[in-house]
Amino acid sequence: MNRRITVSLMLLALLASLAIHTLAQTPAESPEPNKDAPARKSPAERGADLYATYCALCHGKTGEGYLADEANALGNQDFLKSATDDFIIEAIVRGRPGTPMSAWGKERAGVLATSDVLAILAFIRSWQKEEPAEVSRGTADGDVKAGSKIYKRWCAACHGQKGDGASALSLNNTVFQQTASNGFIAYAIMNGRRETSMTEFKSRLSTQEIEDVVTFIRTLESVPEQVSAGPDSGVEFTPERLKRALLNPGNPLAEFSPFDGRYVPADVVHKAYKEKKSFVIIDARPYNDYLKSHIAGAVSVPFYEVEKAVDYLPRDSWIIAYCVCPHAMSGKALDGLREAGFEKSAILDEGFNEWKQRGYPSIKD
Repeated sequence: MNRRITVSLMLLALLASLAIHTLAQTPAESPEPNKDAPARKSPAERGADLYATYCALCHGKTGEGYLADEANALGNQDFLKSATDDFIIEAIVRGRPGTPMSAWGKERAGVLATSDVLAILAFIRSWQKEEPAEVSRGTADGDVKAGSKIYKRWCAACHGQKGDGASALSLNNTVFQQTASNGFIAYAIMNGRRETSMTEFKSRLSTQEIEDVVTFIRTLESVPEQVSAGPDSGVEFTPERLKRALLNPGNPLAEFSPFDGRYVPADVVHKAYKEKKSFVIIDARPYNDYLKSHIAGAVSVPFYEVEKAVDYLPRDSWIIAYCVCPHAMSGKALDGLREAGFEKSAILDEGFNEWKQRGYPSIKD
């Protein structure tokens, strides 16, 4: 079934269930209100809590964006008025392959149910202060070669030569290519994003030139979408599971001297790893990212679950946290460890991607 139709049916099903529940509550059947019970939160209020837990770390408390690599400004009015609900839902559920943006939907082994995703959407929409823009699906019938030249001149410095992102979001991943309409892309080029480095180009490029750029963007090679098998109800932290987190138990303990009090270079960590020293490596990314690929021997402790894991982690050995940002999620995890009294804790400075690129041991699902 077409994914856009599936999302629309998902929304309709939720609204229908709410309507049936409301009709079923006749005055005779309605229970007496409990004055002492806490007021039930609206979807947007519940979404605010979920957003603070899972999204604010990278996108900012008010959607200002770019607190982590390529995390766009969700609170930007130009984005909000041109993005459809389906576009935002798909981004949350499926993530952005090839970027630090994880897939958060339960059907992608994430932690968010459909109702959670819709609550976050409601919270994000609460930032919108302007009327939706008229954005058609548009066409991509321009000249690829002409669009390539324009892209290299005006776009590549921020979005990457191959659309893989530099200081701005990536354009070459599967989910973006499948869910962003030609009209949405053209609107962003024409109008830019206020208060960001993305300026408007309608005063510099003709309508035809903008269509040429859109056509070229559609040729960018997509980063494949890796789907972790089966939904995941969360990471279970047990003494048995996290005792196995200690690498090379019984061997001499590793010793690290973090620079700036927080960071250990990948080469230094790998040296201890290769020498079979005893220490712990935790993967601070969401669990579904861990399932796809992780450092061999690392244990999954997502940044939002550190508090649940601290009772089971060893306190006499070093703990090295990593992510791909390379410091946002691992930094959050480190803060949680330090607050719990883990003085021997630090961040893998260059992050997981650099670890893999150097050929250091990792496991791929």
